[in-house]
Amino acid sequence: MVNLLYCEFLKLKRSNMLLISLLGALVAPALMFANGVRSHYTRPDLITVMGDFYDSCTTYSMLMFGLIVYAVITAYLFSREYIEDTLKTILTVPIQKLTFITSKFILLFVWILFLTLISWISIYVFSAIYNAMFGLVEFGIAVAIKYLFKMILGGILMFLTITPIAFLSIWTKGFVAPLIVAATIAMGNVLIYSESLGALFPWAASYLLISGGMVRTGYPNMLAIILIAFVSLFGFLASAVYFNYEDIK
Repeated sequence: MVNLLYCEFLKLKRSNMLLISLLGALVAPALMFANGVRSHYTRPDLITVMGDFYDSCTTYSMLMFGLIVYAVITAYLFSREYIEDTLKTILTVPIQKLTFITSKFILLFVWILFLTLISWISIYVFSAIYNAMFGLVEFGIAVAIKYLFKMILGGILMFLTITPIAFLSIWTKGFVAPLIVAATIAMGNVLIYSESLGALFPWAASYLLISGGMVRTGYPNMLAIILIAFVSLFGFLASAVYFNYEDIK
């Protein structure tokens, strides 16, 4: 397993996907900073709190930008051997298919947490710049640390709900279907996350859980947790079973 993970990191190091994903992780913080600057000049009387930056970035990352970025990463990880036609060569090494696919999921988990940390740091940096320019209420590392745990939990939940994208990547052996599904999910998130039905949509429910929004939906937190667990297990099991019994041509 360790050797497989090391090989995956080496392949990642030689690709442009790491840089692309890093830029993707900066999209939401940069947009929130730009929106903050715009709001300052259009509404100079408006009080801006540091927590607003973190809340806004968490919202857009979990419902839209982060979901798309993580879907791209997932499709890349699980379909690259099919696209580059290297899977037959890799499987000549005496490794179990289940071990191989598990290493992919572990790398995906680490990658998502790494990008979550990058987003958290970038929000703090943009907040510091905004504070130097205009002043920011409650600016400080204590506030940032409070949101760090919230963002990490959000990253874990996003990993759990992204597993069906991995199955689609293996099943279709490409990028197109996974990205179409991810875009559809993102649109669904935007449409229903503010409605009570958002609690029944696992991807929106992930955001509602960490933001405390489940209360206004009228549904218990446990229901959202069960739905997320079901989606996650489906993605894991479907990926493992299909890949294990697939005839590699």
